[in-house]
Amino acid sequence: MHGRTSSHLRNPSPMSRLLIILAVTLLPACASRQPVLPKVPETVTVVVEKYVTVPEELTEACPLYEPKENTYFEAKRLALLRRESLEACNRKLAQIRALSGEKP
Repeated sequence: MHGRTSSHLRNPSPMSRLLIILAVTLLPACASRQPVLPKVPETVTVVVEKYVTVPEELTEACPLYEPKENTYFEAKRLALLRRESLEACNRKLAQIRALSGEKP
């Protein structure tokens, strides 16, 4: 049978065709599938608010300086006092932020 093919291979019967189609269709089902890996847990960040008690001395009002007279000397004195008061208030606020862990 070298060089010659049998007649049933040249003209397959309808049943042979059906078997060939079925085999070709089902062949991919035999391929190995990738294993299903479990999902890795996600990292979730939760913000927790914590109330802290602020010491009384940090919540005291800052002094408000008023002019005593209308002179240039008094304006300069008043400007220096108000600057000192503002700096003291800013220091208090920084201490309050430090209590809560907030960065300045």
